[in-house]
Amino acid sequence: NQICKNLNNEDVYLNIGVWKGFTMFAGMLNTVCEVQGVDNFSFEELKYDNKELKAKEYFYDNFNQIKNSDKHFFSEVDYKVFFKNWSKKNRGIDFYYYDGDHSYQNQFDNLIIVNEFLKKGSIVLIDDYNVKEVEKGTMDFISKYNSKFKVIKELRTANKYIHPTYANGLILIEKI
Repeated sequence: NQICKNLNNEDVYLNIGVWKGFTMFAGMLNTVCEVQGVDNFSFEELKYDNKELKAKEYFYDNFNQIKNSDKHFFSEVDYKVFFKNWSKKNRGIDFYYYDGDHSYQNQFDNLIIVNEFLKKGSIVLIDDYNVKEVEKGTMDFISKYNSKFKVIKELRTANKYIHPTYANGLILIEKI
């Protein structure tokens, strides 16, 4: 939310992998930037108010309550399809949060793909950084483009259950 609060009316926050929506909603609340969310909901169900709901239903219930139709958008597709078809490619992305599939290949591929959309000064946030495949995919990307990206902060946690906000670790990088 704090990063999005520093974005202006023309800036874009893109969240790949919204799951229940918390990170996307955080970017929507009390901000003026455009917020784009992308997820294909290819994961397990969760409990909410003693009912079984798929994450997709949980997300839509909340998204529809808080969205501003002029500023907040959601695409229910795979991230690769989203990037291929995104109609606002020329605007670029100012803040990118990736929380999609954490395989090495998807971690590396998403960064390769988004690189062409990132502006100078764009911030990239990746969570679950303690996962070896996530770390390796991210570090391999940074090594490939080492003159164009710098690590702002690496935050590791003891395990994915130990920290209430940094969960399973995260890394912030900036396009320079």
